[in-house]
Amino acid sequence: MPLACVLISDITGSTQLYETASNQSALEQVSKVLARMRQIIEAAGGECVKSQGDDVLSFFETSEQAFQSAWAMLNENWPAGLSVHMGTYFGEILNHENDIYGSAVNTAARLSSLAKPGEILVGDRGYDDLSAESKARLLMIGEIQLRGKASPTRVYSCSVTELSEQTVIFGGASKERGRGTELADLQLNGKTWQISEGESLTLGRSSDCDIVLKPAWVSRKHAALSIRRGQLEFTDHSSSGSLIRMANGSEVTLHRRATLLNGSGAIYLGPGTHIDDDCCIRFTTHDLALVQPKQAV
Repeated sequence: MPLACVLISDITGSTQLYETASNQSALEQVSKVLARMRQIIEAAGGECVKSQGDDVLSFFETSEQAFQSAWAMLNENWPAGLSVHMGTYFGEILNHENDIYGSAVNTAARLSSLAKPGEILVGDRGYDDLSAESKARLLMIGEIQLRGKASPTRVYSCSVTELSEQTVIFGGASKERGRGTELADLQLNGKTWQISEGESLTLGRSSDCDIVLKPAWVSRKHAALSIRRGQLEFTDHSSSGSLIRMANGSEVTLHRRATLLNGSGAIYLGPGTHIDDDCCIRFTTHDLALVQPKQAV
């Protein structure tokens, strides 16, 4: 199969636009954005394959062309409060009946879904072939175990927003991780909670939170835990930050940022100088079990 760099560009904010403007007006604005995205892609040497809803699937001969296209879209002044988020990956593709398939397409789609508004996520193979100037715009944010891949993928982020709005990926990966997180167990001071796909828990000092912690350094609406698209995500909204300590001893400090977690570890709300076991939320993720079909007797 031929090699190419796949870019998936997705519009952010269209749902809100349809809620605040007339359907006709919203459709016109979204259509303008999609048309401009296709112009930028073709100007950079890319080939637009198709649009599904609010995204454009395209591919390029080189990673540099794909990144330059994505960078141009990132800096475009989009109308009606709309923005874009993108994922790009270099690998084998299969052309079939005016569409493309393959692991590079699947990986680019996954990265696009993880990207924040105004952010490009680039997989390791795409990053390695970029120019020094393009690499200087990217920050390595961690590794993630993507479905269908035997080893974790290094992921790089480029954003015109503040670092606090970029995606962060953290946590030990395993070969089984590709199956996705089905459940997460949370424990605090003898109490337990469990969340699954599409569910979330709020953490903070306010009595409205699902998990309430009373120390003064904990913000009223400090953080949230949720499972989205088979990944446990922790998001810090606080003024003081949070510390995450994995079972292997590795640590990361977050301040108004998000990270994906897997395996087991502990979350401490507040700065690293205020480590308190009474504020330690322990988490364990459980992978989606694969049910083997029964053999006929």
